[in-house]
Amino acid sequence: MNNRAVVLSIGNLNLDIYIKTDGIPRPDESIDAYETYMGGGGSAANFSVAIARLGLGSRFLGSVGNDQFGEMLIREMESEGVDTRFIKRVSHERTGTVIVIVGLDGSKRMIRYTGANLGLTPDDVTKDVIDGVSHVHIALGRTEIIEVAKRIAKSMGLMVSVDGGTPLARKGLDIVKDVVDGVDIWFMNSFEARELGHSENFVRAAENIVSRVRVKELVVTLGARGALLFRDGEVKYSDAFRVSPVDTTGAGDAFAAAYVTATILDLDPIDKLVFANAAASLKVTRRGARSSPKIGEVIDFLESLGYAKLAREVLGRLK
Repeated sequence: MNNRAVVLSIGNLNLDIYIKTDGIPRPDESIDAYETYMGGGGSAANFSVAIARLGLGSRFLGSVGNDQFGEMLIREMESEGVDTRFIKRVSHERTGTVIVIVGLDGSKRMIRYTGANLGLTPDDVTKDVIDGVSHVHIALGRTEIIEVAKRIAKSMGLMVSVDGGTPLARKGLDIVKDVVDGVDIWFMNSFEARELGHSENFVRAAENIVSRVRVKELVVTLGARGALLFRDGEVKYSDAFRVSPVDTTGAGDAFAAAYVTATILDLDPIDKLVFANAAASLKVTRRGARSSPKIGEVIDFLESLGYAKLAREVLGRLK
């Protein structure tokens, strides 16, 4: 690439507070935690940081409270090279906060205070925000914002991806199908696929979805089992890499960022899945949602596992 592509991510920016423990207390019971830590979170914000670390330009649109946590999170993103000019500050709500309970196996449970994230409105998604980017990623379940961002981005000839998570999936396919119709990439996990596709078999569920929604690519992440790509009537699969998980928070965001990067680099479908699985696998070996790998780390990881050709191709196309 002669010029560095810029990716805009739209969605939540949170303060994540982590508690690592091997159980959940019952009413009036206390249990010990093995570790506590905190850091930036929010799916769209995690995605923005991951994009920057993978060597692309990164811009973020979201909303924080006019408080010390909001300022801290903005400075953190700026230090990663993310363009934060369009982050909105609201005075009537505190910055969004998520309590993340991390199990000893790296699994997670979350308690979410949405807070100032609700200060982001469809009116904040404008051509000025999108001007100069090549891809728009919408990582939240608010259909009114997805619809506006998709419409403006498509009118400007840009690629669009959506990762609406469980909040979007629970709205049901009858509502969601018109919202995501026409996007280039739709990310979801196996639970969300089953929820939307009305089948306990996530492959059959995903097939039900693509039969009713016009999307170029449907990507279903399967955690430690890898990921599936549904495209042009075909299904492609790539195994996850075997690693020892420490914290799976943000793994899906790292995967999505790497997949979008690979799409911008015009890699083959299987190579896109392999590259994204590599980034997600590295992420789960580290604590915190923002511990996604830098491009050099992904390249080294791929080379160490016999994917030298793919590693060279990625580096060559990033130049």
